[in-house]
Amino acid sequence: MKTLFLSAAVGLASLGTAWAQDMTAQDFVTQAASGGLFEVQSSELALQSAQDTEIQEFANQMITDHTTNNQELMAIAQAENLSMPAELGSPHAEMMQALQSAEGEAFDSAYVQNQVVAHETAVTLYQTYAEGGDNEALMAYAEKSLPVLQQHLEHAQSLTGQ
Repeated sequence: MKTLFLSAAVGLASLGTAWAQDMTAQDFVTQAASGGLFEVQSSELALQSAQDTEIQEFANQMITDHTTNNQELMAIAQAENLSMPAELGSPHAEMMQALQSAEGEAFDSAYVQNQVVAHETAVTLYQTYAEGGDNEALMAYAEKSLPVLQQHLEHAQSLTGQ
């Protein structure tokens, strides 16, 4: 399982350089939506599986914040005639599979590590698009969303002791 997590995390982190080159509005929506879905789905799983109450509280916050953020993204995507994925894309799907097979303290550790990687990737995605995207409404959304994503990253890092 650890190998699957690491390969998914490396895959997710390596997307950052690809995003910096010619990211379209649809590319941004697809990646941001997959990340948002991952946040909600993995955090719902954490409410059921996490041992640590601090991690459960963090998961609750992720569900609340990312559900709101996902709804805002969906509204903009619909207004701009862009499609929203209904399912997790790769590597979010692989990260979710690894979480589903973890239990106990191993789950807590994997969930927090996934949150760090997912938020690092989201911050890079949103920063890149806010600075050089091709759609004004999505650029404004990305810029507005960044501070919350950065707070989430810092919180997740604090849960790992980073």
